[in-house]
Amino acid sequence: MSGICYIVGTPIGNLKDITLRALDTLKAVDVIASEDTRKSAVLLNAYGIKKPMISYHKHNEREGAEEIASLLAEGKDVALITDAGMPAISDPGAILVQTLRQKGFKVESVPGPTAVTSAVSLAGITKNGFAFVGFLPPKKKDRDGILDNLKNIALPLVFYCAPHDLDETLEYLAGSLGTRRVWAVKEITKMFETVYEGVLGQEFIENKKGEFVIIVDGAEEIADNKSGEAEKLLAEYIKNGYSRSQAVKMVVKDTKLPKNSVYEISLRLNEFAQQAGEDGSGD
Repeated sequence: MSGICYIVGTPIGNLKDITLRALDTLKAVDVIASEDTRKSAVLLNAYGIKKPMISYHKHNEREGAEEIASLLAEGKDVALITDAGMPAISDPGAILVQTLRQKGFKVESVPGPTAVTSAVSLAGITKNGFAFVGFLPPKKKDRDGILDNLKNIALPLVFYCAPHDLDETLEYLAGSLGTRRVWAVKEITKMFETVYEGVLGQEFIENKKGEFVIIVDGAEEIADNKSGEAEKLLAEYIKNGYSRSQAVKMVVKDTKLPKNSVYEISLRLNEFAQQAGEDGSGD
């Protein structure tokens, strides 16, 4: 009888954030496949789990999948874990799952914590749903392709970011997405867990050490929250004698909305004013 491969979620920071089922599974399987055996040993030793371990990471995904398939064919059960969180999200595992299913082996999920859901809950976003992007690719062409498809959607966008890439990533997002509300959540479930809230294009993070999850407002979220405010401010500034271009600049500063969005609102207001004048002159 063939073995089963279990995709097991592990803590993302606090070693106590592991489920009873995950512990039972890790204790019961014959082999544990780990992204980094040294890092995983810290968790396993904390719970007294002693099992044979093999390496499964992004540099040996296909070869490792064949090795695990061979173990399953021998009737051995295997658990796949990563350094933190759920495998096959932003960590290795997807190729393994595809390979095993194609070969007819059983794959089961033993869910655990993820940084993306934890960060979204800490940010307090009221919009239902979000779009998870993960780590942006290193090449600008590839990043542009991803954001071109996402920059106009209503859902908040969620990114993973390593500490050494934080400044570059935020600068890139500001240039690509414009002025939007943004949250940076660091060291989730650890001692120095912190949520920073600010605006893309402005400095808002006090301490940039640690792993970050970046959440950026969706396109419609911005319009829903601030277009009405922008209309009122534009009308008020223009009523007080400012030119349309001056009013647009002032409202961009006040609301943090993209300049082109405020300009479009000013055009609509101008059309309404002209229509109102025409209607009045015809009485």
